[in-house]
Amino acid sequence: MPRQPKLPREHHEFPRDFPLRLEQLKEASGLTWSELARRLGTNALTLRRWRKGARPNGLHLLALQGLAESLDLTHLLPVVRQRHAGS
Repeated sequence: MPRQPKLPREHHEFPRDFPLRLEQLKEASGLTWSELARRLGTNALTLRRWRKGARPNGLHLLALQGLAESLDLTHLLPVVRQRHAGS
């Protein structure tokens, strides 16, 4: 069976101020770090890593978006800009 051709991958520029935005979201929500982690399906250690510059995976970003929407806090989330491969 022939292989499917690979499609070009889209690259996203991850916001450098994500840790700050995460902190602002936490403060505005009134949640503790433990509660925020629970609602995102992760743990406080992972949130600590994000606050130090690690990037959340796609599933966690979707969970973060969903939580922000439910709390009417999407204005605090960074906008991830798409850039094309090779640019």
